[in-house]
Amino acid sequence: MRFTFKKGLVFLEATNRWQLQRRLVNGRLQFESESGEIKTLSDQEVHKLWLIGQWMLDPQSLGSHADVIYLAAPRDLRTFPEKWQKEATRRLHYIQKIEPHKQKYNLELWRSLIQSAGEEIKDTGPPSPSTLHAWWKRYRDSQSITSLIPRSLASKNFVRPPVYAIFEEVISKVYLSHQKKPKSDVVAEMQSHISLLNLSRDASLQIKCPARSTIYRWLEELQQDIVDGARLGANAARVKYRTSMGGLKVDEPLDRIEIDHTPLDLIVVDKATMLPLGRPWLTLAIDKKSRMIFGFYISFNTPSSHSILQCLKRGILPKTELLARFPDIKGEWPIYGIPSLIATDNGMDLHSEAFEKACFELGIQILYCPAAHPEAKGSVERFFRTLEQGLIHKLPGTVFSNIGQRGDYPSEEVAAIDMETLVHLVTKWIVDVYSVTYHRGIKTTPLLKWHESAQNMVMDLPAFPQQLDVITGIPAKRTVFHYGIELEGLHYNSKRLQELRRRSGENLQVQLKFFMDSIFYIQVYDDKEREYIRVDCVNADYAEDLQRDTHRLIREHARRKFNEQYSFVQLMEARQEIEGIISNAMKDKKMATRKSGAGYLMHDSEAVFESKNPLLKAQKPIKSQAPKPPGILPDGLDDQLPKFDFNRIPTLDLTENDDEDLS
Repeated sequence: MRFTFKKGLVFLEATNRWQLQRRLVNGRLQFESESGEIKTLSDQEVHKLWLIGQWMLDPQSLGSHADVIYLAAPRDLRTFPEKWQKEATRRLHYIQKIEPHKQKYNLELWRSLIQSAGEEIKDTGPPSPSTLHAWWKRYRDSQSITSLIPRSLASKNFVRPPVYAIFEEVISKVYLSHQKKPKSDVVAEMQSHISLLNLSRDASLQIKCPARSTIYRWLEELQQDIVDGARLGANAARVKYRTSMGGLKVDEPLDRIEIDHTPLDLIVVDKATMLPLGRPWLTLAIDKKSRMIFGFYISFNTPSSHSILQCLKRGILPKTELLARFPDIKGEWPIYGIPSLIATDNGMDLHSEAFEKACFELGIQILYCPAAHPEAKGSVERFFRTLEQGLIHKLPGTVFSNIGQRGDYPSEEVAAIDMETLVHLVTKWIVDVYSVTYHRGIKTTPLLKWHESAQNMVMDLPAFPQQLDVITGIPAKRTVFHYGIELEGLHYNSKRLQELRRRSGENLQVQLKFFMDSIFYIQVYDDKEREYIRVDCVNADYAEDLQRDTHRLIREHARRKFNEQYSFVQLMEARQEIEGIISNAMKDKKMATRKSGAGYLMHDSEAVFESKNPLLKAQKPIKSQAPKPPGILPDGLDDQLPKFDFNRIPTLDLTENDDEDLS
């Protein structure tokens, strides 16, 4: 049976029960009795009461160590100054020579024994019999040599003057707050507080304010983790005083994959116009066991379930064809397979049904790490810094990690890396540099660690690679009618889909998967054949080469311009207008607008890997539109197009006589 100083610990003193409440900022422990009496003791005082048996531990108060305050471990002789150790040893020498436990107190006998013991150690000032008897009474209960430390010396650092109580009150009011007031304010408040108290006191009872140096010394003696918790906040104090115990141990590769997002410290440009588009987002997955990079996804869109699913898909599949896109990469990227567990953030985007269902279907366990605990995904967090320092900060157009490092460096003016080049460089750096560089955490290179740990392991892969596209889709439910399925204003129909309806004999509700990178088709689940079937969009001319975010923007524009009952011709017109807006946005003066335009075009790493360039269409000149028949535009609106808003909320330009905001 053992105990630690934790909240709720109870000591019994006769009929009193003293329960530990908290550790105060000055390091003392606060106990409260059942009657409400408060007692504050130092660790040494509690140890002494416990050692001599005056305070007995209540076994019923032992339990979880979740609220541990301090491990109970009394100080030993070696923690005292050497001169005090010698004094305690000298006193013990006299006690052992006289053996008081065998002899009764006798003045003459003890004096002679003391004289003889003093001659043995050449002590010129032996104690008197009464002094030795006092030492013996202190020693006989605990039989500990530390009880022979001179009391005046041993307790010197723990005796506080009465004015210290005022100091504790002042620091609670002034110093221990989020305002982070300086030490000088504590001194000023002490002087003011004591002056007010002295107004009602006689001259003989006046309180003397401690010197400034004394108050500063008391502040330095406070327990700093509690001080930082009050001044900086609980999370900041937890991070500052976090403890590393060697990290999480993983038995096999792919047992734990850590995924996270970060904005890259690099401004990417449009390859054709060389206009800066802004900083892209990187979603990256790393294998905890080997530190090999499992996969990554780069996009101008903010992180979402789509980002993490694309990263997961790229990680599961073998990388051979991917590396074939870049012949200059000489190394290998052997990691692939379905992982056992994914450790990721606790954000709302990762609690989406799409991500959770994809992991369930693949048999992957999800571990949501607590918020504000980056150490829970330490491997991927540390890699981000390695990537920035090893590659990103060496490229033209880097913005560095902070404004201090950036200085006067003109990031936008010298930016020269486009998305295709960035994906190429990141892939080459991961394969030819990072994977073959010694890693201190695993004591070898990630590539060697992977080969060593994975040589006897069977990698799981999906039986049909096309199934990954379905699994990483976004789930939904719709009803099948004679015209097919309606999803976000579009109709999807096929003969195979109508067979499902005829088989059920009524309008059937089916499960389906749709995709962010294309609205051209959906995958519908056939519950009888237990497989997904592809169903294309009926309006193929409209849906071709169109991603979902842009389609949503087009629908919103069509609603505002033609009301809810717009026709297919009007929808095509709205698409051409929005594509013109996006094309113009890619040349806009504001970098945020250009970045949002690239996001609408789904300009990402997947487009690079699949040898697509979604910017080519945006860079083509927009054909002029035929004159529109009268009566199409609502009253009060002119023929101007919606302004492109990087917040993705389309707005309409109004005439000068109408200032109403329809956004």
